[in-house]
Amino acid sequence: HPAGARPEESFRVQSSHAQKQLASNRLFLVVFVCCFSPLLFGFSLSFTSPTEGSMVGVGRSGASPPADLAVFSKEQESWYASLINIGAVLGAFLGSAVSDRRGRRTTLAMTAVPHLVAWLCTALSRHAGLLRMLRVLCGVGVGMGSAVAPCYIGEVSTMGLRGPLGAANQLSVTLGILVVSVVGSYGFVVEHDGELWSDWPRLAVFGFGLAWPLLAMLFMPDSPKWHARRGDADAARASLRRLRASDITMEVAELAQAPPPGESTCAGSARLLCYKRPLVVGIGLLAFQQVSGVNAIMMYTTAICQQADMENAELAAMVSMAAQVVFTGISCLLMERVGRRPLLLFGAAAMACAHLTLAFYFFARAHGMWAPSELALLALAIFIFGFSLGLGPVPWLILAEIFPTEVRSVASSWATATNWTCSFVVTLLFGRLEDAISRQGAFLLFAVVCVGCFCFVFSLVPETRGKSVEQVLVEMSSRRSGRDVALVS
Repeated sequence: HPAGARPEESFRVQSSHAQKQLASNRLFLVVFVCCFSPLLFGFSLSFTSPTEGSMVGVGRSGASPPADLAVFSKEQESWYASLINIGAVLGAFLGSAVSDRRGRRTTLAMTAVPHLVAWLCTALSRHAGLLRMLRVLCGVGVGMGSAVAPCYIGEVSTMGLRGPLGAANQLSVTLGILVVSVVGSYGFVVEHDGELWSDWPRLAVFGFGLAWPLLAMLFMPDSPKWHARRGDADAARASLRRLRASDITMEVAELAQAPPPGESTCAGSARLLCYKRPLVVGIGLLAFQQVSGVNAIMMYTTAICQQADMENAELAAMVSMAAQVVFTGISCLLMERVGRRPLLLFGAAAMACAHLTLAFYFFARAHGMWAPSELALLALAIFIFGFSLGLGPVPWLILAEIFPTEVRSVASSWATATNWTCSFVVTLLFGRLEDAISRQGAFLLFAVVCVGCFCFVFSLVPETRGKSVEQVLVEMSSRRSGRDVALVS
């Protein structure tokens, strides 16, 4: 704070200034181009969903795909699907190191390179070992983008648009999942032996095309906060001029208060430990996002629709993916009106209820009790609604709101790596967990995890809506939740 100023006075000035921040049209263009990174995140992650049958060579009725499409055994394909997580963990740390040195903009543009190489070579290769290596390389690009994109969006946005634009990150992920499912199942297909098969080489070419727009990031303004952190006030001011349609004097003054390069109360990597509570919140939320059972729900969507006697269960499952896009879009509108904490709490509670309902459903079916398939469909809808509004978009947004610029990329890399590690473990072990404690036991365990997430959010996660990082850090250091801290607005 300025000398002699009380925190409340400083916060009042910041809040007043935030109301005067106006976004330029270029800001929306910047976020749009940036969102090709999370779009590729969703596309790459779900690439194996429509292509599994043709890559393994087994159809629903025992038919076989064209010989040049079948490249894996069932076990090999399972590993192929999981290897993206390993590459993403590596990419998260690489993205942090590069973004601190070269800037957020340049790092996002660089993520196009592993995607371009991986998808082009995937389209041309039929060698199982090489395809697995390319899957890891694709994961590196995904990991770099998932660590940097939320930070970049948070740093270039106005305070009033930070919520909606931040939620656009998760919206793009869900859109990527929907795109690969639709295009892979209905667009690039070949007919053989009486069945339609996903033509995964052509789908890979489509992914190659989606990576090119990321190179346009080289022509976008870099984060003003990154420039200020490096002590380049002129570059920070130039970036703000391109990103704002209002007077930038106050924002420039705030950026000038950033510590000069090398000056910190901590040194090296140890500086992150100066923000232990934000680190617990950031890593905790992204871990809960994966261990909350979202992968299990997605795995059983088609099976649940089949049990409900739907004529086209795969199409119904795709409709659920489209619903996830719509609900995540709704979260963009609610983020600044409702707040982050209420959405997280509602989402965790809804997901816990959905898991409990599914646990009862599978228990009842296993013991010959009354269990209409509509009950499972209702649980599925509740889970998708809760996840899309809360635990899907909010953790990535909060990650950019609870750390100062000096540690944001490092903290983001650790949280992102944790997210991908949990994704890998859950995907790999869910089948074994199901065998060990039954399907209903697994969903009951996920319900307990979601209750734990609710308690975690209620106890530790602050409300970040309309607050600067400085305000949030003061609130978190008081060890009270946002609802108990009276900051002058």
